[in-house]
Amino acid sequence: MKIKHLVLLVTLIFFQGVYVSCGESNPSLSRLPSAPNFILKDLKGNKVMLSDFKGKVIILDFWTTWCPPCREEIPHLVDLYAAYRGKGLEVVGIALEPYNLRGVKDFIQRYRVTYPVLIGDNKVSSDYGGIVSIPTTFVITQDAKIYRAYVGYQEKAVFEKDIQTLLRK
Repeated sequence: MKIKHLVLLVTLIFFQGVYVSCGESNPSLSRLPSAPNFILKDLKGNKVMLSDFKGKVIILDFWTTWCPPCREEIPHLVDLYAAYRGKGLEVVGIALEPYNLRGVKDFIQRYRVTYPVLIGDNKVSSDYGGIVSIPTTFVITQDAKIYRAYVGYQEKAVFEKDIQTLLRK
């Protein structure tokens, strides 16, 4: 088999795995005792830590620009951020494309993302249970405990229910 064909086969298998896994839940991710702190850079190069958002409900979304379910879900997160930001919600996107900063910036502009977006790395991915499918989204309580973990596209109402529950506590 030619190397070109082998690369194509491996690529197809990878993308099939991404699409097949979208929508599944991964209960083991929500068993992390608390949300691991991190230090990542935002799109301007500023260092941001999860602990910067202490006391807020946090939606932590791992995504990439080329992921169709991410493209569908991100507008929901933008809407939720607008609706609940003043009530104690923070949405933080972690782009898993450190090699594609220009593409991430273009995506943020095109999708009018208003919440903080950070550039992920292997450490943060590993600390959060090993992000193997995207989007993977964590709902984190005000005291930095992982409340829920979702793998794959979720409807806006799923996140909104979690947000409302945690903001009432």
